[in-house]
Amino acid sequence: MADEKHITITEAVAKVQRSVVVPKTRYNAYAKFSYRSFEDIVAALKEPCKDAGVAFTLSDGIEHVGERYYVKATCRIFFEDGSGDALEVSAYAREDEHKKGSDDAQVTGMASSYARKYALCGAFAIDGQSDPDSLTDSPEKEPPAQGPFIAKCKACGTSYQFEGREQYEAFIQNPGCCATPTWRVV
Repeated sequence: MADEKHITITEAVAKVQRSVVVPKTRYNAYAKFSYRSFEDIVAALKEPCKDAGVAFTLSDGIEHVGERYYVKATCRIFFEDGSGDALEVSAYAREDEHKKGSDDAQVTGMASSYARKYALCGAFAIDGQSDPDSLTDSPEKEPPAQGPFIAKCKACGTSYQFEGREQYEAFIQNPGCCATPTWRVV
């Protein structure tokens, strides 16, 4: 980092946490939920990590717990120049016995991707406003024709109050709150 003050790894990670935004731009039509992928998270972290002078690596291991195998993904965050301490955060994902339409190697790969995704989310405090892989998202509410209501961007969390559907419809055409706004009525 260019400034003379030597910051700690936790201060650098906090800087990334304050600036990273990873909207849930993908949609699973079968299960009807929005989510962010591992690749979305990695892409969103590149510039904020560069600006904070940190980098990260991801590694996997397999752990046997009881009768099941888990993929343990570890995110190691460190200063690019090699100075200072490093920070490690791990997350686990269990392999399915078998996933229909997938061979065993794909099942392990899916567990790895999932564990890595949540190791990154934990390390960089990428919010889980609602669990992106949850099947319990409630159906979308329609905005009322008249009367005040609040709508919230699912991607960045910004909320606005609207006087009616017409004002809401005009606003969502060009909201400007984040790169990929997706609105829901609360």
